[in-house]
Amino acid sequence: MRIIRRADIALHGACAAGVALLAALFAAPFGRPVGGLLAFSAFLAYAAAALRRPFRRARLAQAEFPAAWREILRREVRYYRGLDAPGRARFERDLRWFLDERTIEGVDGVRVTDELRLLVAAGAAVLLHGRPDWELPPGHAILLYPRAFDEEFRCAPRGPLDGQAHGQGPVILARGAVREGWRDPAGAGNVVLHEFAHLLDMKGGVSDGVPREMPRAEVCGWLALAEAEMDKAARGRSLLRPYAAENPAEFFAVAVECFFGKPRLLRARHPALYAALARFFNQEPR
Repeated sequence: MRIIRRADIALHGACAAGVALLAALFAAPFGRPVGGLLAFSAFLAYAAAALRRPFRRARLAQAEFPAAWREILRREVRYYRGLDAPGRARFERDLRWFLDERTIEGVDGVRVTDELRLLVAAGAAVLLHGRPDWELPPGHAILLYPRAFDEEFRCAPRGPLDGQAHGQGPVILARGAVREGWRDPAGAGNVVLHEFAHLLDMKGGVSDGVPREMPRAEVCGWLALAEAEMDKAARGRSLLRPYAAENPAEFFAVAVECFFGKPRLLRARHPALYAALARFFNQEPR
């Protein structure tokens, strides 16, 4: 995550110029002074809207990170503990940006504490840490349910779902699973990383296990690797939990959980998969 990406600077510059040109053409019948004023006003209005987020990010980047938040991260997020000082500072910055730009709401009486907010935001900070130019797709609110839920989004004592991401809607997470995923990274999995991996996968418009950011030259190799690893998971011969064999999208999400939760074991037992994910995320978690 960056205050503003170079690609966005060029895009917004071109759009602002286009808006100004259209305004000038619209006002041309009223004469040059009026046309010039309207074009300049349109340019300023677009620039103000486009620069709103960069200005907010710049301000937040300079703000002091709360000591209580830092203690929560040290206690709950092993990934954070493994970073050096500059890495922690960048992790904290990305986390603040995420919290400023996303809505996190509790459902059915769930109280959204600072700890829960941080544990949700940590998922984004982890996934994007090695790729500063990446962003999760915007506009997805996060809903925290009191417990697991079923396919109709009803809480149930033995609901099959701890989380679900929607292409055009919210990300739903079960409160207990959020905590458990960070406290026991080598356990059943991390629902935050899993669902945010789906969001990353959905940036291409469809969740198919091949994120848009994956270089084209690596797609064929990744698909072949995924097919082989899914077969292992289906036969119970994989470090990945069996759900990885459900489909390519679930394979990607489960593999991401394992990459960040059990990196040493994944590297030892599935070296090709580990190497592919290390290249994709541009990092090697400890």
